[in-house]
Amino acid sequence: MTRDFNLLKWIGANAYRTSHYPYSEESMQFADENGIMIIDECPSVDTENYNQALLEKHKSAMEQLIHRDRNHASVVMWSIANEPRTGQLNAGSYFQYVANYTRQLDNTRPVTAAIAVNSADDKAARYLDIISFNRYNGWYSNPGRLDMITKRIIDEATTWHEKHNKPVIMSEYGADTVEGLHLLPSYVWSEEYQTELFSRHFRAFDILRKKSWFIGEFVWNFADFKTAQSVTRVGGNKKGVFTRSRQPKAVAHLLRKRYFALGREVDQCTLIPSDLFTYITDGSSTRSSKRDSTDL
Repeated sequence: MTRDFNLLKWIGANAYRTSHYPYSEESMQFADENGIMIIDECPSVDTENYNQALLEKHKSAMEQLIHRDRNHASVVMWSIANEPRTGQLNAGSYFQYVANYTRQLDNTRPVTAAIAVNSADDKAARYLDIISFNRYNGWYSNPGRLDMITKRIIDEATTWHEKHNKPVIMSEYGADTVEGLHLLPSYVWSEEYQTELFSRHFRAFDILRKKSWFIGEFVWNFADFKTAQSVTRVGGNKKGVFTRSRQPKAVAHLLRKRYFALGREVDQCTLIPSDLFTYITDGSSTRSSKRDSTDL
């Protein structure tokens, strides 16, 4: 845990979502002590087949989560589900009940959910305070098409806001990457592809940040992790910016530069790491490029 929080500070991150369940009390205390903001999420994943019994269990999960974590300064938001099937018939009334019940338990923090369906089909976002959406452009959608990423993100985020007039967060984006796989031109699963895919997302976020309603960008995910065996996985989920053993992939260095640049721009942070940029040239030398015999 100490290693993970040190890496969060090294990369310049200031928040994470407890996907997709409550984290340990020790991790919550670490977040408090290290100034890391948390979107606290209950154990509701791929929720569907809405009925009264499920609703009671969902409400109970929220009650337990809020009872335990409401006094943690790090908690800035409650997430009531991850990628629920909000296009189903009863999804609207179901999440209206869950959202309202969450506000009854704690009306000091906004309520969100990580939505994966498109805005035209979704029936739950209207009952949230902040709209969070997960989308894997360039990976699950149009894999390999880096040229389609930026515009699609801008268009979708704008559509969510225009439909509901609420703040918007992109709560998941990314691409599986095998550590040490390098391919040029960049190709899916390579470290170059992950880096370029992130950069195309950054372009969209910078355009959206100029609009006051776009308020956050969350990478999926921090580190690689094991999953059930599947032909779509190579030894687990490889979307981490760090490996499972907590070593940085190439994209971690890119993300680090972005986060500290945002800290300088948005929060006027002056604590910029001295090793953020490797020395290349100061650009002011008029010396010939021809190497002297004494050069190493």
